[in-house]
Amino acid sequence: MDPQRKNFSKGVALGTLVGVALQLGGYLIARGARTEFGWVMFVVVPFVSGFAVAAVVRRPRRVAACCLAGGIITFSVLLFTGWEGIVCCVMSLPLVAIGVAIGAFVGYKARGRFLDQMDAPGKATVLLVLLCPLFIAAAERVERPYRSIQQREVFTTETTVAASPERAWDLVARMHKLDGPRPFLLRVGLPVPTRCELDSAAVGGRRVCYFDSGLIAQEVTDWRRPSFMGLRVTESTLPGRHWLTFSDASYELFAAGTQTRVVRHTTIGTRLYPRWYWRPLERWGVTSEHAFVFSNLQSWTQTP
Repeated sequence: MDPQRKNFSKGVALGTLVGVALQLGGYLIARGARTEFGWVMFVVVPFVSGFAVAAVVRRPRRVAACCLAGGIITFSVLLFTGWEGIVCCVMSLPLVAIGVAIGAFVGYKARGRFLDQMDAPGKATVLLVLLCPLFIAAAERVERPYRSIQQREVFTTETTVAASPERAWDLVARMHKLDGPRPFLLRVGLPVPTRCELDSAAVGGRRVCYFDSGLIAQEVTDWRRPSFMGLRVTESTLPGRHWLTFSDASYELFAAGTQTRVVRHTTIGTRLYPRWYWRPLERWGVTSEHAFVFSNLQSWTQTP
């Protein structure tokens, strides 16, 4: 093998090993009971990983190759072990990639300006890499009390159906079979609702919505037929996503000529940070389920 190519392969292998070790190790340090994820998980761990790779590997091409290979291996391990689902990995990818890129850039500059100028750059690099997990652990400890605070978010969508409020109300209260085309996120892994059952048409009634991977049970807290139905979530067996809980939901119906405007509100509790990044994605997930339900409601009301 060409010596230059051999050195390139060795450098990529070493850098990739360092990157994967810090990304997976950092994940295990920061994930805790998997009930909340924050800046350490999505920003600090990727940054430290990229920084360490650039500190170990000298040339920009090798750094880029190591970061790419390390990311592919890390996400593959998370998926195949079942630690995370494909939706979570895909949604976090842009934030993680930016963190790794910034870390690699800073690490590359730091190596040229500081590490390579030391009397024993190799020893300094090894010490720096060994300190990285300690830095992640310290950052996780500092962040823990802040990310444990649950944020409440309310997401609202609406549609108009070709039916009277009374008929639309009956279709909303009990949804016998939900099927048809699914929005993107429901096709790639989010739970898909299949039906909703109601045991009593009054306050205190139990409404259970079944999904392809579990159920959400609700208690009717407000029953004003045919204009408003309030629901409180009492149980959920949906897998994963321990950082997110569904707390309340409601339907509002308004007469609009010969049609009915249906407004749905869903309230969630979340411990996923940074909020500026995750809130739009959570909205996308919740409203995708809304859209699937509404498409069925529209189909039912178009049937005589």
